[in-house]
Amino acid sequence: MRVMYRHNCVKKIAALIGGAMSGVLSTHAYSASDSSAGKLQELEEIVVTAQKRVENLQDVPISITALSSKALEAQNVTDTNSFAKEIPSLHIKQGTTGTITLAIRGISNNDPANPGYENAVGIYTDGVYSGISAGSLFDLGDVERIEVLRGPQGTLYGRNTIGGAINVISKRPSGELSGSVKVGFGNYNLRTTNASIDLPTFGKENDGLGTVKARLSVFERKSGTVTPNVPVSYTTVSKPTANFSGFGNTDRNGFHLGVDWQPSSSVQVAYDYSQFKADDRQRLFQIIDVVRPSTLPVGFENYIPPGQPPAFGTANQAPFFKTDNSTHALTLTWTLNEHLTLKSITGYRKLQTSDAQDLDGSNTAQFDSQRYGDFNQTTEELQLLGTHQGLKYVVGAYYSKEKQKSVRAQQFSNGATTRNTNAHLNNRNSAIFGQIDYTPEAMPKLSLSLGARHTNETKEMSRYIMNYSNSTGVYGLVNPAPNLVLPPIEFSNSSVMFSPSYRITDKLNVYYKYSEGFRSGGYDGVSATIASASVPFKPEELKTHEIGMKSRWLENRLDLNMALFRSYYDDQQVNSFTGTTSAVLNAGKSKINGAELEAKALLMEGLQAGLGLSFLNYSYQKFDMGPTIGDVAERARMNNAPRHTANLSVDYSFPRFSFGKLALHLNYNYVAAAEAIAIKTNGAAPNSKLDARGLYDARIVLSGVKVGNESSLQFALWGMNLTNKRYIDGLVDFNTFRAGTLGMPRTYGGDVTLNF
Repeated sequence: MRVMYRHNCVKKIAALIGGAMSGVLSTHAYSASDSSAGKLQELEEIVVTAQKRVENLQDVPISITALSSKALEAQNVTDTNSFAKEIPSLHIKQGTTGTITLAIRGISNNDPANPGYENAVGIYTDGVYSGISAGSLFDLGDVERIEVLRGPQGTLYGRNTIGGAINVISKRPSGELSGSVKVGFGNYNLRTTNASIDLPTFGKENDGLGTVKARLSVFERKSGTVTPNVPVSYTTVSKPTANFSGFGNTDRNGFHLGVDWQPSSSVQVAYDYSQFKADDRQRLFQIIDVVRPSTLPVGFENYIPPGQPPAFGTANQAPFFKTDNSTHALTLTWTLNEHLTLKSITGYRKLQTSDAQDLDGSNTAQFDSQRYGDFNQTTEELQLLGTHQGLKYVVGAYYSKEKQKSVRAQQFSNGATTRNTNAHLNNRNSAIFGQIDYTPEAMPKLSLSLGARHTNETKEMSRYIMNYSNSTGVYGLVNPAPNLVLPPIEFSNSSVMFSPSYRITDKLNVYYKYSEGFRSGGYDGVSATIASASVPFKPEELKTHEIGMKSRWLENRLDLNMALFRSYYDDQQVNSFTGTTSAVLNAGKSKINGAELEAKALLMEGLQAGLGLSFLNYSYQKFDMGPTIGDVAERARMNNAPRHTANLSVDYSFPRFSFGKLALHLNYNYVAAAEAIAIKTNGAAPNSKLDARGLYDARIVLSGVKVGNESSLQFALWGMNLTNKRYIDGLVDFNTFRAGTLGMPRTYGGDVTLNF
C-alpha cells in the first residue's frame, strides 16, 4: 500500500513538472506573438527588504521566497500554520499543545514546549524577533507580505538563526481615508470578521510636528467542533469522563495598530502594536495504534476512532489552548545624509500561554498534560546603513533580555503517577554584526559580499521537579528539594559569511554563498530527573555551501530560481522521546544535501502558473549516546525533514465583466513522509513517521463590484483539502501505543468584503 501510494505521488510530481515545462513552451510561443502586437504582459515584480534595503526579489542573490498580501489571500492563509504550502523547504508541523514546529531545510525548532531551546527558525514581526517558539502560532490579520529566508541568518539580523528567518511585515498607513470590512463563513460553523481603517494624514511636512499617519485593523475568527466528544459509551470500555462538546473549536481575536510619524524630512518614526488572543479547544489527540496491549487496560485499542474527521473522540480532560501575545515595535530611521542612515528597532514582547491535552485519546490517564507559560522579552537593535561608490554596508549591534516561567503537570499509567516540572529562565543575548557588499568599478557585473558576527549569551535556570505516586502517596523530590538552582552558563561564537555573485545578463544572476550558523546550548527545561536537569546540552554549529541562480526569461514572462546546498552540522541538538521520558541530546556529526526550484510563468493573458520543488538528503555520521547504547547514527532520523515537497499553483483572471472581475486560484501541495522525533531515549529507531500527503485547495473571487462612486464589493468561495485527505500530522510514540492528530479535513466557505 505504501509503495503504491509513493509511486502515485511520484507520478503526480512528474506530471506537475511536465505540465509546467509544456506551459513554459506555450509561454514562449505566446510571448513572441503578443510582443509583435505590442501588448506584452509581464510578471509582477516583488519588492523585499531581506537585506535591509528595498530590492527586487529577483535581484537578491539569496534563497528567499516572498508572499504578498494578495498571494496570502489567494491561498486562504489565516495563520502561521497555513502559509508554507507554496514555499520550498519550509515545513510546518502541528504541535501537541496548540503550538507549531517550524523547519527550514530540515533544521527544526524541535520541541516548542521546551523553554530551554533557542529557535532554529526565527520569526520577526515588524523587525522584532520572537524569542520563544511557543509564541509562533498566531493569526495573520493585516499583513503586507511574508519573507522566508533559507539558510543561516546572522550578519544582517539582530538574532542569529541557524536554519532561516521568517519576516512578517504589517501593512503601513496610507495617509488617506479608506478601509475595508470582511465577513466570512464556512463549515464547522466558521465565522470570521476582519476590518481595517486608514485615517487621513494629520499635519504637514516640515511644519510644526510634521505628519502623522495611522492604520487600525481588527479580526475575529471562531469555529465549532470538528470531532464530537461522545457522551455515551461506544466501546466495551466506558464513556468519557470529561464533559465538553468536542474537539477542534477555535476562538481567536486580535488587532494591529500602525502609526507613522515624520517630524522632518530626515527622520521617520514607525510604531506598531499588535495583540493576538486565542481560546481554542484543541483537535482530538487520538490513538493511532496499540503496540503492547498487555501493558494497557483491557479494551484500550477500542478507543481508536474511525473516519476523517474522526466520527467521535473521548478524553478524561478537556483539551484547550489559550494564549495572549502582544508586541510593541518602535522603529526610528534617521537619514544622516544621502549615503548614511541610522536605524533603531526597539521591541517588547509579552506572551502568556496555558494548555491541557489528553495525549492518550482515552478516558484513562495514561498520559495527560497541563502547562502554563509566561514570557517577556525586551530587545534593542541598532543599524548603520551606508553606501560609498561601489560599496554598500550594514553594521549593527543587538541586545535582548528574556524572562520565562514554565509550569508543567503530567499524569501517567492510568493516573498512578503525577509529575510536576517547573522552570524559571533568565537569558541575555548581545551581538555585533555587519555585512559589506562591494561591486568593483572595473567589473560592474561582479558583487562580493562579506559578513561577520560575534554573539555572547548568558543563561540561568532554576528547576522544581516533583514526582508523586498516587498509589503510595509518596513524593519523590529532587535533591536538593524542592528547588534546583543551576549555575549560569555562557556561550560565545564568531561566524562569517562570504558570497560572490555574478550578473551574466540583466535577467540572469548566479551566486555562491558560504555561511555559518550557531545556536546556543542550554538546560533542558522539561527534563524529569536531577541528572538530566543538571547537565546542559551543547551549542550546535552549521556550515552551509550554496550555489544558486536567479533568472527572468521570455521577455519577463518566466521567473526561474534554483539553489543547491550542502550543510555540515556539528553537535546538532536532537529531541529524543520514549514513553514518559524525554531528553535533549547532541548528535556529533550530520550532513544535509538539498535542492530547491521555484518557477513562475505567465502562460497567456490572465493565466499564471507557479511551481516549487525541494529535495533533502540527510544523514548522521556520528551520534554517540554513551557507552551503554553506543553510536546510533545508522538508525537515527532527522525529524521534521520531509525528503520531497512539491507545489503547483494556477491563477486565472477571466476577461473583465461589466460589473466586476473574476479570478480563480488552484493549488496542489505535496509533502513527503517525515519522522516526528530523531531517536528514542533508549537508542531505538524512531517509530513516529508523519504521513505523506497531497492536498488540493481552491479559491474563486469576484472583485471590483462597484457600490457607489468610491466603494466596491468582493465575493469569494474557497475550499481546503478538497479530496478530504486523511493524514497524520502530529504523532507521539509512547512505546506501548502511538497517538497523534490528524490534519484538518475538508473545509469550505466564503467571504464578502466591502472596500471603501
